Amino acid sequence: MEIDGRELDLDIVTESWRSLTEPEAFDCMIAAWDRKLATAASQPRIPLIDGILKRQLASIDSLLDENRTVKAEDPLDAAVSATPAPAVVLSPQGLVVVHNEGARKCFGARQGKQLGTDWIREDSLADFRAVRKSGLAKGNANYAIIRIVIDGGGEALAEAYRLDVKGKDGSFTVVRSLELDWNDNVTSGLSQAFGLTSAEADICRLLFAHRNLEIVASKRGVALETVRNQVKRILGKVELHSKTELIRMLALLCARANSEMAEADLAWSDPFGNETLLTRRDGRKLAYAWVGAEDGRPLLFIHGTISYFYIPEVAREALTKAGIKLICPSMPNFGNSDPAGARDQLLDGCEAIEELCEALELGPVPAIAAYSGQAYLTRLAHLRPDMFSMLCCVGISWSLAEDRSAALPVTQRIFARLARDAPMAFDVLCRVAYQVVKKRGVDFYLERSFGDTDVDRHSITDPDLLALLKVGFRHLNAQGHTAFHREKEMSAKTPMSGWLEDVKVPIHWMVPQQVGDVGETDLARIRAFNPLISAELVEGAGQMMPYQKPQLFTERLIALASDDPRDALAAHDPARLGTILDSRQES
Repeated sequence: MEIDGRELDLDIVTESWRSLTEPEAFDCMIAAWDRKLATAASQPRIPLIDGILKRQLASIDSLLDENRTVKAEDPLDAAVSATPAPAVVLSPQGLVVVHNEGARKCFGARQGKQLGTDWIREDSLADFRAVRKSGLAKGNANYAIIRIVIDGGGEALAEAYRLDVKGKDGSFTVVRSLELDWNDNVTSGLSQAFGLTSAEADICRLLFAHRNLEIVASKRGVALETVRNQVKRILGKVELHSKTELIRMLALLCARANSEMAEADLAWSDPFGNETLLTRRDGRKLAYAWVGAEDGRPLLFIHGTISYFYIPEVAREALTKAGIKLICPSMPNFGNSDPAGARDQLLDGCEAIEELCEALELGPVPAIAAYSGQAYLTRLAHLRPDMFSMLCCVGISWSLAEDRSAALPVTQRIFARLARDAPMAFDVLCRVAYQVVKKRGVDFYLERSFGDTDVDRHSITDPDLLALLKVGFRHLNAQGHTAFHREKEMSAKTPMSGWLEDVKVPIHWMVPQQVGDVGETDLARIRAFNPLISAELVEGAGQMMPYQKPQLFTERLIALASDDPRDALAAHDPARLGTILDSRQES
């Protein structure tokens, strides 16, 4: 039975429009595209994109050209974006998951890094730690007002409270400064919402500013007992039980009244503080960062859409101990690197890597790449084999073998197919998805991109890993949807098989087992491209392999930077080890 192509198009258009206001419709839109692609494959007479569908998508595209304000619904993002005051969210183990600009200055917060306690006054440490322990199921102190140390030796008050998020193991801790300017809208709001008199509202203002009833009494020129009685009446009107609860409510009202001052989206910044901007030959900026030993042996890391460069602390420490400096450029369109503009993404990315290596005098240098980043490294290794001593690739990029796209999660599969066969529809889909992700947050993106296997689902719900994944997510989205769009388009148009057989640099492929139906056949196909390629199946790992197997991943990085990386890595590929050793003996 043939399917009506016009009905399918109507579903696509309807769900695309709905996705702009109802994020739940995004999955329905993906399902509609999935039906359309399946129908186009089985009924060739039905065009993938005809004139009518193109015009409808153009209407959506024109709406997306307008400046659209999107309110974040992610509870972690909302915890910091709802206030102009310094605010930070910590994972159960104390890693910074989200922060706003004020928290960087006030608490020294940097996303993905451990947050110390030197910003907390000593007599408040116990209260802060009690809230943290509550998140680890070691107590029931869910809220505390603590004293913090600010620049110049001053002090301020902050609140620390436990935040439970559905679908996440463990609890987060939110710290938000209570030092907010009083807004006239708060005074009128207290009057309208709770019926407070002007005198009672003024007491609230003074109490919020000074947190001390004696000072409030002095400021108003009345007896302390009078103020105490007035505060009791205020508590009754607002239906709270303590001065602490009242102060917190006032802080929330001040934050809401000043919410227009808050910035929901932070510009990208390297959480480790090791980023440098290099000026390219054409004047554009190329950002790069490093972890490990500052004066160590260099190892180049080229990221994919989500940067695995921001590895767990245990891996960073191992690199430092091994004397390795892992250097990662932000490819054009990512992070703080200038966009490629109209230039070909693959060409511009390859030139960016060349310019970085020349500026840092790297070469021949060992290098590693994840997923789409493999295209840059293997292409360069084909054109400039003198640049690299050896390469390592993580994961099977779908463009490496076309039939691998069938094993992708449905959302990734749809993006990959449209990037190749329907560029206009692909662009609209990317832009709709970006609006949805801005509204719903990183979880929405991670679940649809990496939620296809048990091991990856576990990783994206781990609160401590989420701190690092959010770093990669911001790196990807710092310039809007452009980086994702360009990277997927590049993968669709440049299959690596076109040059792999001619590469003269040894390559070791690390293939996570739990991605689709990966097996020995896939490894054999990879080896078949070139006798210089070895391949390793990483058991118990998915697309998040560097986070799931940090020790193994770091061991491979150390081997890659060794004096004899080819033999060290080939030892993990029994099918190739003997051949490589024999060739070495013959030479």
